[in-house]
Amino acid sequence: LPWIRAAYLEACSRALTCTSLNSWASPAGAMVQEAVSSATANAADEEAVSAEDDAEEVEEPEEEEDEETYGIMGDPDFVLGSTRSMVTMMQFKAQREDYATCVDGLSEGTRGYQAALRECHARGAERCVKIAEMHRGLYVKAAQFIASIRGGTGDGGIPRQYTEALSKFTDRAPHKAIDEVADCLRQCMKLGKWPQERLDENCDLSSIDSTPLASASLAQVHRAVLQNGEAVAVKVQYPDLRKEMASDFAIFKTMGKQIKEMSHGYDLMWVVEDFQKNLERELDFELEATNCETTAEQLSHLSPQVHVPKVYRKLSSSIVLVMEFCEDMIKANDAIGLQKAGLDVTECAQLIADTFAEMIFVHGRVHADPHAGNIYFRAIQVPERSRRMPQLVLLDHGLYHDLNENDVRKNLCQYWQACCTKDSARMAAIGQHFAGTLHRFLPLILSPWFAFSGTGATVHEVLPAARGELPASVTMKDVADFICASRTGGANLVGLLHSLGYTRGLLAALSFPEERRIASMLRFAVLGDGSKLRALTLSERIWMEWHVHWLSSQVQLVTPMAPFLLCASADHACCIASSASDEEAAATGIKAIP
Repeated sequence: LPWIRAAYLEACSRALTCTSLNSWASPAGAMVQEAVSSATANAADEEAVSAEDDAEEVEEPEEEEDEETYGIMGDPDFVLGSTRSMVTMMQFKAQREDYATCVDGLSEGTRGYQAALRECHARGAERCVKIAEMHRGLYVKAAQFIASIRGGTGDGGIPRQYTEALSKFTDRAPHKAIDEVADCLRQCMKLGKWPQERLDENCDLSSIDSTPLASASLAQVHRAVLQNGEAVAVKVQYPDLRKEMASDFAIFKTMGKQIKEMSHGYDLMWVVEDFQKNLERELDFELEATNCETTAEQLSHLSPQVHVPKVYRKLSSSIVLVMEFCEDMIKANDAIGLQKAGLDVTECAQLIADTFAEMIFVHGRVHADPHAGNIYFRAIQVPERSRRMPQLVLLDHGLYHDLNENDVRKNLCQYWQACCTKDSARMAAIGQHFAGTLHRFLPLILSPWFAFSGTGATVHEVLPAARGELPASVTMKDVADFICASRTGGANLVGLLHSLGYTRGLLAALSFPEERRIASMLRFAVLGDGSKLRALTLSERIWMEWHVHWLSSQVQLVTPMAPFLLCASADHACCIASSASDEEAAATGIKAIP
């Protein structure tokens, strides 16, 4: 439409004239809207007149489609979304050019080359931080994932400069002043004339901290005290968040349609639509309250070692969630903090591994965002123990992925067992269902140790993938098939892999051995393959320990030879890189191979 084209061009112009990211505030969309209002009004009127004859047939379905498409997010602002995407694209283009020129004239593998690359990583990380601070919402979610996904990959996966710079967004994202969220709180609480006047005995709260304890992608959390003296955590959604997200998704869908036209009919729009539906569920705090209560019930047998805070339903709404406040919490990836609290770090890591394995394999419910800003520990004292025991505290239950559709959970239990027992036939059969033609790579995503499980992936395929390149044997059609297959399996496999990436990052931060993670997952895969949660039988324990030990033995055998295998199988550049990382290969074992 002419008015859309005009708005888009104006958004591009505004983005191009933006000389400093720091000066580009969040209300930029309103400024752009005002700048183009006169230019678009006439074009919109002309379009309305030209469509007057069939307006009755077209307008009603369009209104219904908009409401169904955007749901609780509301109507999108095309100008706002275009401006945000253009600014982001400009910064990524600048970073791509930076990478292309920063090592000019330097030999790969030399100290000068590595130093230049580290400096370029730092500049790229700074750009990403500025973009996330400016746009918030979806961009902060991306920053959280990058900051947490590093576990198990080393600097070859996500450079340390990025993960360290973006780690602030797990709980210290840009937040709103208390005055800006006051109206949201009044929708479900009696607050009198606060914040202009003090809270009194007629209010639901006796006090609330003006500075948030934490702030993330969708909301910020304030500590408050009820009239009965109970401390609570008040999670309040950012007021303009839904408008920003609706605008971003409008642009994503436009891009998705263009991708479909350029990819010979492959419809990947469902990826955007699924992402949008998931975020809409996260934006509904009443659904989060229900998820909290469901998870607490399913894990009640693990109390007091696992704790889900209580929800105060009467004080909550779709944009405000009031929960029990948990004191003295330590981030789950803070090994030093856990040690200072007198906790056994390995015991803490084992508790993380077992809890999330049970949730996946036994209950079929996957916590979507188990990053360091949502997973904590507390040191508690119980009568049966002389020393303090770790208590795992699970926060942010806004989104869960359900694996119980079409027996996906059961198939996943059998698939993990097949990977551990090197049952290549069953791996191929189930893997084809999960991942299409690229099923041979799926075990390597779940654990690099499964390289010994007969996946069918060759060294010549794995090495390019480790360098971030598409193996020569893999086409874009294969990639599209994988994405589609991950959906037709009946549940959100991509969401599961996303969650596993988070938990692997936490476990890596606590130096938890991969052998023990695999054993924990195998234990609950066996239990989940049955009819109820129970203790393993003696024969099951012996069977499980034997297969995990056999995998471990293979890793121990191959680790010293890893650099030589890489040199024999890769080109000269890869040989230099692997020789330079001999020390890291010896320390991390099989991670050096993939």
